[in-house]
Amino acid sequence: MKVSVKSDVGLVRQTNQDAYCYRVFEGSRTVHLCAVADGIGGYQAGEVASRLALEAVAEEVDRAVRAGQPLEGALAEAMAAANARIIRQGLSDPECSGMGTTVTVALVSGGMLHIGHVGDSRAYVYRKGRLAQVTRDHSLVAELVRNGDLSEDEAQFHPQRNVLTQAFGSDLRVRADVSTIPLEDGDLLLLCTDGLSGAVTAAEMEAVLSHAESLDQACDRLVALANERGGHDNVTLLLAGPVTVGGGPQ
Repeated sequence: MKVSVKSDVGLVRQTNQDAYCYRVFEGSRTVHLCAVADGIGGYQAGEVASRLALEAVAEEVDRAVRAGQPLEGALAEAMAAANARIIRQGLSDPECSGMGTTVTVALVSGGMLHIGHVGDSRAYVYRKGRLAQVTRDHSLVAELVRNGDLSEDEAQFHPQRNVLTQAFGSDLRVRADVSTIPLEDGDLLLLCTDGLSGAVTAAEMEAVLSHAESLDQACDRLVALANERGGHDNVTLLLAGPVTVGGGPQ
């Protein structure tokens, strides 16, 4: 499975508080871990939170794969461990007090996609020319859309579109959404922070993926498009695939 990642500070922010991770774990099966996180907090606290979260997830998934544990349960435990690590760090270091992060994790193994998610970073699956979001934003605006109070177009430019309803670091009781979906031959996986999804529509992402000659070219074009829209936020995206289901991901 080929992977391309691009992370850009954008045109407004002074630091990049996004983080990303790609790891391959070998146990009784091969597991590909893809993840992005968008940190929250002053100074460099957001950067610390996003990094700590992905470190914790990778460590827990590695342990679970070696032990042969079911991946969906292991992912739920890994996400809880990430939240706990951020909270401990925030309590022990005054400069990290109140920090938090979104986290979106994808585990690909044996033709299945296991998703762990909290916040408004996103995971999409690109299949046969169509892009489908497979996570649900934990944000105020997303709740308004789901309730029928806002349209998708209105949500794209709503002044409170960055207000989160859930993120790691705020409360030990926060639980990530965890789900499993089957993959098909040729599927591509796209993970991104809201620096991309807040500036570029799903239809525009789909068009870029449809015409790009490589994953690297698609990443470059998507980041450039977000920056053309003002580059108001850090932008991070990870593209992985295509998946080969018959023999597992390659």
